[in-house]
Amino acid sequence: MLTARRSAHGFTLLELLVALALFATLATIAIPNFARIIQENRVVTTTNDYKIALSFARSEAVRRNQSVDLLPVAEGWDNGWEVQADDVVLRRWSQEVDDITIENAPERFTFNSQGRLVSAAFASQRVSVTLNEIGRCVRIEPSGISRVLTNRQACD
Repeated sequence: MLTARRSAHGFTLLELLVALALFATLATIAIPNFARIIQENRVVTTTNDYKIALSFARSEAVRRNQSVDLLPVAEGWDNGWEVQADDVVLRRWSQEVDDITIENAPERFTFNSQGRLVSAAFASQRVSVTLNEIGRCVRIEPSGISRVLTNRQACD
């Protein structure tokens, strides 16, 4: 008498344990890299917001045909910044990430009606946006044009 052999569907306990071990190993490698990606994205976002604020202040100065200021909120650049014209706040950016620091920024940026940066020196200004060892540099030209440099050392 012949008996029919039924094939089993699914995984054995050994196969599941091997798959779990492989998943745990990959997760151990990937999670620290993922944390660094999150930090880099925070720096990029903050730097882009800062550049947008500079561009907004410059365009408002030209549009209104008057001087417009970009200055920190009362607690400092690390907590946010705002664009003002005639002591009226046009737009405010708040900083939600506490660990990001903004260094080498002047007390304020003032753009004249031609969109040029008003300052005593005719040299570029460099502002550093950093989180731990990750950072970017924003360079502001006397013409009012700002550029983001991906290397933090460009500010040094």
